[in-house]
Amino acid sequence: MAPRHEGHVAIVTGAGSGIGRATSMRLAREGATVIACDINPDTAEQTAAAIREAGGQAEARTADVTDSGQVDALISGTVETHGRIDVFHSNAGFGAAHAPLADVSDDAWAGDLTLNLTSMFYVLRAAAPAMAATGGGAIVCTSSGAGLGFVANTGPYGAAKAAILQLVRTAAVEFGASGVRVNAVIPGAVKTPAFMGYIGTEERLAAYEKQIPVGHACTPDDIASAVSFLASDEAASITGTSLVVDGGVAARRDEPRIGVEL
Repeated sequence: MAPRHEGHVAIVTGAGSGIGRATSMRLAREGATVIACDINPDTAEQTAAAIREAGGQAEARTADVTDSGQVDALISGTVETHGRIDVFHSNAGFGAAHAPLADVSDDAWAGDLTLNLTSMFYVLRAAAPAMAATGGGAIVCTSSGAGLGFVANTGPYGAAKAAILQLVRTAAVEFGASGVRVNAVIPGAVKTPAFMGYIGTEERLAAYEKQIPVGHACTPDDIASAVSFLASDEAASITGTSLVVDGGVAARRDEPRIGVEL
């Protein structure tokens, strides 16, 4: 059997670390030529270099996804160089406004929505028509468990990540006839450098993981596996949906308990 993404051209944003790096590596191992894009040129090149050292094909690109002109240039440049785009993992994002809603400034609110939601719109608006022009493709947007329910001090981030799910549904319907599929992956807690910095200690991590039904946090590779599947021909009839990868957290409704340990 041929590798899942043999011959594909794939763009991954936020590719410099964490989920983006893991997805870049995974798609390359499965045969794709990967454009590893990050706002940080050094980490983008580190990801591309790791892929090449492992025998894959990759190049690094730098772009700020909050700038529509840079997103357009990333996509047009890829098509010009490689002739097509088959996969786009729109993954760049970060929650910067860590405060209760009453304490969130106008700038902090706008910043989180621009980075986490508006950037996804820029990608969909430019990438879907480019894919349609060469026969179609698959776009996977990274949402978050914070978009499914309350997570303390992440109101702007959670609102943006929830809105991504509706944006994905709309794009899936509008672009479906042109051969472009659009889905979302919803990670829970993932052992990225940012998450581990937030957790701080192994003791805190152990206490945190006890609250996850499967008993452990996800790894970046877990999310990369989901993205690879959604972007592949195996998911040819899957569009406009979201795949939760969180160890069962979203499945466990948090109800008041009376002396019962679950």
